[in-house]
Amino acid sequence: MKRLLPCLLVLSAVAVLAAGENPFAGRKRPANAGPTVVTSNKLEYDYKNNIALFDGKVNVTDPEFTLKADRMIIFLEKTNDVSRVACTGNVRMTSDDIVIVCGKATYTRVNAHVLLEDRPVVTKGEQRLTGESIDVWLNDSRVVVNNGVGVEAHADSFKETQKLPK
Repeated sequence: MKRLLPCLLVLSAVAVLAAGENPFAGRKRPANAGPTVVTSNKLEYDYKNNIALFDGKVNVTDPEFTLKADRMIIFLEKTNDVSRVACTGNVRMTSDDIVIVCGKATYTRVNAHVLLEDRPVVTKGEQRLTGESIDVWLNDSRVVVNNGVGVEAHADSFKETQKLPK
C-alpha cells in the first residue's frame, strides 16, 4: 500500500493548484509518518490482470489525508507499481483544510493526471471550485474546469502572489 499514497495525495492537490501553488514543491513524506490503512467491506485481487478492487465503505486513513468512497480500483503494472487508481461513489477526501467531494476520481500515473467527475466540488478554506469535471495535470501545475464552472473566493483569502497579472 506504500505505492498507493502518491496516487491518493494527488487528489488533495486540486484546490492548492487552482490557487496557483505547487503542493509538491520540495515535499517529501517523512520516513516515520506512519502507515496508510485501507479498509473496506470486500477486497478482490485479480492476479492475472493485476487489479485490486476495494468494494463497499472504502476508507483510507493516512497521517496526511483521509479518503472515503464506495469503491476503489487500483490498476498495477507487472512491476507492482500503480498505473491508475479509480475511486467511485460518494468520493470524499480531506487533507488539512482541503475537502474534495465528487462521484468519481481517477488518477493516471503515466501523465500525472487527475480527473474529478460527477459534480466535483473542491473547497479550501473559504474558496470553492466546481464544474462538470475538473482536470489536473500535476507535472504542469495546471487545472482545467469544464462546463458549469463555479468559483467562489473571498478577496481576503488570496495572497499577493496569487493575484493574476493585469
